[in-house]
Amino acid sequence: MEAFFLPLRSQSGVLTGNWAEKRYYGQAMKQYEQLSDGELVAACRRGDSRGWDALVARYERLVYTIPIRYGLSQSEADDVFQSVWTALLRHLPSLRQPERLSAWLVTTARRECWDRRRGAEHERTRSVAPEEMPEPEATWVETLSPEEIVTRYEQHQALQQALKQLGHRCERLLHYLYKDTSQLSYEEIARRLNMAVGSIGPTRARCLQKLRDLLEKS
Repeated sequence: MEAFFLPLRSQSGVLTGNWAEKRYYGQAMKQYEQLSDGELVAACRRGDSRGWDALVARYERLVYTIPIRYGLSQSEADDVFQSVWTALLRHLPSLRQPERLSAWLVTTARRECWDRRRGAEHERTRSVAPEEMPEPEATWVETLSPEEIVTRYEQHQALQQALKQLGHRCERLLHYLYKDTSQLSYEEIARRLNMAVGSIGPTRARCLQKLRDLLEKS
């Protein structure tokens, strides 16, 4: 276990070595990507470092999302990220339900966030009377269960994968229409995509239908 790589921030490491070694590693990792969480945990317990790399790659974004959604700073989020994977490494031998690993990671990340936020709140409010302290507003990452957070994360990942499969034109069009906060006019969108203003509506309909079809297949 001590030989496993502990990820820094949201990076799972940089592979060194010659081209042949990198190619072999990449081919091997594709096989590990097909394994279930339980199978990857079992591989880690056997001391298989590639099983560990596959686990980190699968859930690093999920783990990093939690402290960011809690409103922690970049450095605090990095600390939470590192602490969660350190905790998993420590608890691997005794993990009772490997198939619920994603929920375990969410729960552990939330506890780390609570500890850090409680410490920050104590420092900021220790000179303030209790009755003058405002009630903190709960965010969705605090009110949802770990399973619900995992489900939301998986839905988001499926959406991102489907968007990538749409093709560059459709992906950019939907981004400008639904995600871009600058609220571009149809004329500006048409100019950026080199298309007629009148074709935006029909193209949007086709792109959305293609997106629905991809999501139904996923």
